[in-house]
Amino acid sequence: MATVKSLIQTGLARVGLYQRIKASFLYNLYWRVADPTLVADSQKELGFYRHVLQGLRPGDLVVDVGANEGFKTDTFLRLGAAVVAVEPDAKNQRILKERFIQLRLKAKPVTIVGAAVSDKVGTETMWVDQPGSAKNTLSQKWVDTLRHDVQRFGEALEFAQQTQVETTTLDQLIATYGRPFYIKIDVEGAEPKVLKGLGSSVPFVSFEVNLPEFRREGLECIELLQRLNAKGMFNYAADVRRGLVLDRWVSAMDIANTLTSCSEKSVEIFWRS
Repeated sequence: MATVKSLIQTGLARVGLYQRIKASFLYNLYWRVADPTLVADSQKELGFYRHVLQGLRPGDLVVDVGANEGFKTDTFLRLGAAVVAVEPDAKNQRILKERFIQLRLKAKPVTIVGAAVSDKVGTETMWVDQPGSAKNTLSQKWVDTLRHDVQRFGEALEFAQQTQVETTTLDQLIATYGRPFYIKIDVEGAEPKVLKGLGSSVPFVSFEVNLPEFRREGLECIELLQRLNAKGMFNYAADVRRGLVLDRWVSAMDIANTLTSCSEKSVEIFWRS
């Protein structure tokens, strides 16, 4: 049975239908019956972003930095946003196109930017765990960490491949596509370089921090956002399905103190200006 299922998936993928089917109403209906917890988790995540992104209106722009296969992009679309999905991995770019653009009577409001986001426009090295992997990164530190860490993902990773990718900046994306309501950043340790390319405030930003290895980088991101707007406030989530951890939004100093003592393996820090 597993072999038949794999053959069907491979065949659909070859003709560009697999990701389109996964993004369809019928696929969602199937999982409502097969495993309702997956659908419930998706609804919880949708409710989280609806609650946190106060003031988001239909058609507002969200920039999804490190879009991967588009799981968050899909959530933002369901909120009514238009999305700029920024993704340097060629396999994931293809998946994003198949999922949101191709074989539709009307394409989703998604613009796919095939680049990495950094502090300058140019080219940089991306270390590749596997094509399409969410662990692929521009961060040498993340590579060095996972080459010696057998605990986080159950094995040490090799990152045997490297490729050169084009880079852009948040300021360049804003100049091209307009000012976003929200910027989501998930780039496996390269978050400070992304924020260094943002020269003005936007209503909401979030960035991932893998702990304890990237605590210093997380603190640097907090400082960079504070420079954009000293009155901005922070909160964080360890799992968005469980909501924000803090019962109120706090200052940069308070969130820095919280991050310094945080024992979670990974958190997503939210900032509102």
